[in-house]
Amino acid sequence: MKVLFVNPIIYTPENTQIPKVETIDDTMSYDLCRAFQRAGVDITLAAAEEWHPIKEDRFPFPILWLKSSFKQLFPIHRIPVNLGLIRHLRTHRYDMVITSEVFSMDTLLCSLFARKRTIIWHEMAKHNNMGGGMLSRIWYNVIPRLFMRSIPVVARSEQARAFISRYCRRVNHAVIEHGVDLETFALAERKTNSFCVVSQLIPRKRIDGIIRIFSDYHGMHDSECRLVVIGEGVERASLERLTTDLGVNDVVEFTGRLGHHELQHTLAEAKAMLVNTEKDNSMISIVEAIASGTPVVTTTVPLNAATIQSKRLGLAKDGWDADDLALIDRHLDEYTANCRAYRDFLSTDYKVQQFLDIYESEIR
Repeated sequence: MKVLFVNPIIYTPENTQIPKVETIDDTMSYDLCRAFQRAGVDITLAAAEEWHPIKEDRFPFPILWLKSSFKQLFPIHRIPVNLGLIRHLRTHRYDMVITSEVFSMDTLLCSLFARKRTIIWHEMAKHNNMGGGMLSRIWYNVIPRLFMRSIPVVARSEQARAFISRYCRRVNHAVIEHGVDLETFALAERKTNSFCVVSQLIPRKRIDGIIRIFSDYHGMHDSECRLVVIGEGVERASLERLTTDLGVNDVVEFTGRLGHHELQHTLAEAKAMLVNTEKDNSMISIVEAIASGTPVVTTTVPLNAATIQSKRLGLAKDGWDADDLALIDRHLDEYTANCRAYRDFLSTDYKVQQFLDIYESEIR
């Protein structure tokens, strides 16, 4: 079986200046393609060439690096246009084409040139704010009705399913969330007295709020607890100054960006991963934490916050505070057990089987 996974944006940048990385082996796209390989599927990834890693040239599966066009009209960090996809779809036969998002030029190309073999894997649960949201509203009300009426759509969250059902006819009842490699994100033998953050250090992530809450927790509940901040970004220096101003610089560690294996070790041993984002879709770091047996304390903004609340995998609450961290600590065994019980549903191997089931019911 041959499958093409069209996912031009391999990791999410803040603007058109795509940050360069040495490897993509810690991305959702890479992990999913490896899981397809383990299932015996001949998988190819199609991605925009702007995301090509600096040092990596050999990959365990074929990657079609596509040149982006019309960059002034279609910003590559939001809606890239990869016209090379047309020729590839005309000259290569795939049993299934999985493409990301309904609001996507590449998805439109797949719908036109691989209509009977395409599945749309949709994440957005509200309108894109490009052009004040007008472009998104026009797209959803026109393009799916004209060109995607017969294309199966599978959502990545219940919120995304409810949203896209307003515009697309063939929305599958299943939800396929982001997955992780459970061999990489293994369980720890013990928990340490620490919380962790896994995030870009940028304004919308509101890491400053997390540090202030941790400072309160450190002073009110547990003076021995540590906070580990994993990630890089423009706010790192100001956040480090904040820890000094609050007097917690000795118990807050900034590690910078870590690879999968180093990240997982810290994540699995933490009492909880902390999220304070103001704007996000489904966060892969939340999936990684739960798969590692680590509860999550988050705002209700991420789309996977609903699963955290319903499955008691942590707390999903706007305005969470130091007392909520103390609550997690008191009931840590319960929350950790819930994460351990749920982790198999987060496996990329499980996600691949879901895609293959949809192929059998919708395409074959």
